[in-house]
Amino acid sequence: MKGLIFKEIITTFKNNKLSVLVLPAFALFGIFNHQNMFLMLVPALLAMLPLGQMTHDELCHWDRYVQCLPVDKKKIVSSKYAMVLILSMISTIIIGTVMGIMNYRNHGSINEVIFMMICSMMIGLSVPCISIPINLKYGTAKGRIIYMIIVGIICGTLPAVLLSDSGKLSDKMVKLFSNTAVFSGVAFIVLAAMLLISWVISIKIYETKEV
Repeated sequence: MKGLIFKEIITTFKNNKLSVLVLPAFALFGIFNHQNMFLMLVPALLAMLPLGQMTHDELCHWDRYVQCLPVDKKKIVSSKYAMVLILSMISTIIIGTVMGIMNYRNHGSINEVIFMMICSMMIGLSVPCISIPINLKYGTAKGRIIYMIIVGIICGTLPAVLLSDSGKLSDKMVKLFSNTAVFSGVAFIVLAAMLLISWVISIKIYETKEV
């Protein structure tokens, strides 16, 4: 298991050197231009790295080679989710550090820092949790198309739902976001459940997959 995680770390950062080098530029741009939302490109970019690594593994036939190793399929899948957690923690630390510097300079609230860190975790975990099971099932080429369709459906229906509730749902969401403690608790529960469900589904798919 440790060897698989080490392989994910080495190959992910080795094959995405440019993306890693761009991260400091995003952080510095956010600090000097006071663009909080621009910082969300950091977790969004890091969240895509495991998916790019799955494409690289597929092209190099890693999925066939790993079957020769004395490891079960559950550990192979778990190593990918371990990499997702590592990248999510990196992005959260970057966002927390940058937001802390910005708030120190502007005498801002700690609640804003916590809110942005949670948003970073949500972005960093949501994208891989949706994409990994799809990629394992259909391959990275078809999986990317299916993922874009799912995102399009969500983006198309969510605004309609929010606008059709006469403001009731919107008011509840505002109250939730304004209470940092409640928002943090709900976010952690949702993220943990999403990660667990995605991990279990991915294991089931990979165990029945013929390589």
